[in-house]
Amino acid sequence: MSSQLVWELVKQHNCFIRKAAKGIVFSAEPSNLYNKHSYKYSGLANVKSVGVAADGEAVKLTVGRVKTAQQPKKATHSVTMKKDARAVLKAVGKQVASFRPDLKAAALARAAAVHKSIRVKKAKKQA
Repeated sequence: MSSQLVWELVKQHNCFIRKAAKGIVFSAEPSNLYNKHSYKYSGLANVKSVGVAADGEAVKLTVGRVKTAQQPKKATHSVTMKKDARAVLKAVGKQVASFRPDLKAAALARAAAVHKSIRVKKAKKQA
């Protein structure tokens, strides 16, 4: 089934839609980088989806596979990166640029935010 047809079927009715005040519509899909309810960022409709999430103390990059799109168990491929922030951003940018260049900026922003959220400040000794 084509991605555009899937989007037409699920854009009005799916469990990930979150409606806010003033008519703003968000999405809670797992592979939605900006959490916007749109075809471009949809992780449900697009076969070539990109997701960035925290996995413990690492950043997890998930991409959709075109070849096995009809097999849900094999439809995605994940890579976990436990490096410093610059190395993670460089790796995410390189991967996403070769897969979906239009989502590179969104993936980098999401990876930076995720990496910042998993950093832990060291406790200071109290005198």
